Amino acid sequence: MLKSLRPFALALAAAAAVPASSAMAQGEFTPGTKIASVGLLSAGNGGGTGIGGAFEFSMLELAPNLNLGIGGSVGYYSRFSVTSIPLYANGNVHLALPSVPELDLYAGLAVGVVRFSGDGVSGTSDLFIGVNLGGRYYFTPKVAGFAQLGV
Repeated sequence: MLKSLRPFALALAAAAAVPASSAMAQGEFTPGTKIASVGLLSAGNGGGTGIGGAFEFSMLELAPNLNLGIGGSVGYYSRFSVTSIPLYANGNVHLALPSVPELDLYAGLAVGVVRFSGDGVSGTSDLFIGVNLGGRYYFTPKVAGFAQLGV
């Protein structure tokens, strides 16, 4: 199972994306905020490249400048003759830095399933649990780029 998770282990690493958000000040992830993201993905370590999308909703203010968001993601990776489709739910804690209002830092957990197809793996699926750490920088109130690392 661990070997088959390797292509997805870094699937949470999204290199370039353009999120769209609802009525946000730059970097402000307060209760009620919704973020939809699409982007190019890289599984690193020879795991392939792909495309993916995500949605996150800010649920709760945990403390000043600290908010809880929940959401989900789906992706599509291809490497040689094998494709994988991860589908997962995640929860992230977002930290706002008042001194840098354009920046949204976050860390969280993910749980989901990845489905493989292709040579020798057709129809196989694996469950996974992952952790991630990322940041989003808002160029305008509705356009941002983000980077995320995960295992």
